[in-house]
Amino acid sequence: MKTSENRYIDALIKLILFSAVFHIILITIYSIVNLDITYLNYFNILDIDLFFPGIIGGSLSQVFSILMITIIYLIIYSVFTKKDK
Repeated sequence: MKTSENRYIDALIKLILFSAVFHIILITIYSIVNLDITYLNYFNILDIDLFFPGIIGGSLSQVFSILMITIIYLIIYSVFTKKDK
């Protein structure tokens, strides 16, 4: 699958995607081992808590995290994918 016409950019995009997927796999395993789902909080993954301390705590943050992931996914899906006819 080619993501860019430029081989260097294509390799960089694939490196970033591979690293992100590997990172998610590692924190999923870590979350399961420690029985703590807050490691999978989207704000925690992005380290937004460095700017907004306490954002990853509480049930509302978990719900809002899932909502943000869903919204971002839907935006990417609708903007960057083409509908086959």
